[in-house]
Amino acid sequence: MMKVFLVDDEIAIRENLRNSFPWEEKGYQLVGEAPDGEMALPMLRDLNADILLTDIRMPFMDGMKLCEEVQRTMPWVERIILSGYDDFAYAQKAISLGVKEYLLKPVTAAELEAALDRVSRQIEEKRRDRENLTALRERLSSGNQFLKAKLLASLFTDEGDSEDDEALLRQMRDLGVNLAAGCYAVIDIAFPAEGEQRIACRNALSSLAEMSGGGVYVCGAPKGARALVLGDNPEDTEERAYSFANSAMHLPELAREKRLLISVGETVTDFHDIRQSMKGARHARHLQGPEANEERRIIGVNETNCQQQPLSETELSPLYERLQYATEEEVEPILTEYTRSLDSTMALGYLRVAGLLAARRIIQEGEGVPKEVLSDDIVEEAMHTEGEEGFLLLAELLKKAIAFRNRNRAGYADPIIGRARAYLSQHYADPNLMLQDVAGEVHLSQSHFSTVFAQETGLTFTQYLTGLRIGKAKELLEATEMRSSQIAQEVGYNDSHYFSYLFKKTTGMTPSEYRRKNRSTE
Repeated sequence: MMKVFLVDDEIAIRENLRNSFPWEEKGYQLVGEAPDGEMALPMLRDLNADILLTDIRMPFMDGMKLCEEVQRTMPWVERIILSGYDDFAYAQKAISLGVKEYLLKPVTAAELEAALDRVSRQIEEKRRDRENLTALRERLSSGNQFLKAKLLASLFTDEGDSEDDEALLRQMRDLGVNLAAGCYAVIDIAFPAEGEQRIACRNALSSLAEMSGGGVYVCGAPKGARALVLGDNPEDTEERAYSFANSAMHLPELAREKRLLISVGETVTDFHDIRQSMKGARHARHLQGPEANEERRIIGVNETNCQQQPLSETELSPLYERLQYATEEEVEPILTEYTRSLDSTMALGYLRVAGLLAARRIIQEGEGVPKEVLSDDIVEEAMHTEGEEGFLLLAELLKKAIAFRNRNRAGYADPIIGRARAYLSQHYADPNLMLQDVAGEVHLSQSHFSTVFAQETGLTFTQYLTGLRIGKAKELLEATEMRSSQIAQEVGYNDSHYFSYLFKKTTGMTPSEYRRKNRSTE
């Protein structure tokens, strides 16, 4: 049964398609739906959909951009566009993005069924071709394909010299493979499959690499497989590497592997330094240790040795806001900077109160009880010791609170995610805020940041931003008399109807219902 995923920002259209079309009767399963492309993208990966049914004009990420991302990261998912616009330019762009069907709204059940059937037949044909390709690869294992893989694997040995590398480049060129590029990165893909299943996984990775158009090459490795990524510059190479890694993670053949570690090595500019990238990727995998035996994860070499960024200057703000995403190492510099902004005659006394309140809130973020984490004796000593010793005791108290929170809440211990959270807390009200803005702030490519953020927080970027905005909206509903439309603008939504839809979807109540309930319980 083919799995279909629906994306449309109009609730009425989604409900009509969901409820009026006999999905299972016609041999299809509607596995999920989303109101915009950015929310849909990670759900598509997780649900292993076969067919994407999407509108064009939507907030956050429109249908064309969604189709472009799906073509780049999940090329096996076929796309059907539903549009209210009979525009040749739209249709022309859709064709260039590999869209198989372009349907005009309103769509009848017969039209939808016919389009789904045509796309399903194409999917089945591709699957048969893929099976035939696997069989062909096995038959050609003694020919060029085998030789290419062997040559590529020789790049991933611990030793090698420039003469060997030049000879390899010439041999690969003779076989029709040009490995000349501006930058390179190696991906180490480790999985426990053996026998036929290991062959199937490697073949699936090779097929995925072939779809890159000469940007990625795959060969076998002792622990699974390795991939060589070619790019024009460091940013392009990193984007390609993480895009390939994300796609590999969701390949059907690899989806059944309980343990799948994909490590991305550093980007190098010289072909002779490819082994350096390979060693970095391998080292990143080794650092995961035996506790990763039941883990599926993508990790970059830079994440295993992440350097603390220097503390940036901030405007005077409540101490908690400065400490909310801080690491333990940043506590003392933050307290010192904060103290400078206070009147010297009251600095330590004020700092004690603000610090204790911040520690309590941080512990509550980790779903802890402050009195259970910080004993009365510790608090008493920190609150009544004078001078430098008192300052250090308060710092230790805050470090203990942060350590507790980091152990109990995903995404706080990672400094990259901490900076991303801090940026989002400052800019959530910007209606034009996008994933690429935050990725740029922490100096990662979009694919790299999206991968790290989801793995560390357990939420997609859109889910996190929506949760942050709805949380701020709750505060405004409880504490002010602002209208719902004004609150929508305050938290980053230009469309008050879309804000109300998201609020009810998140809380189970409309904004006015939430306000009445929380005001009545005061």
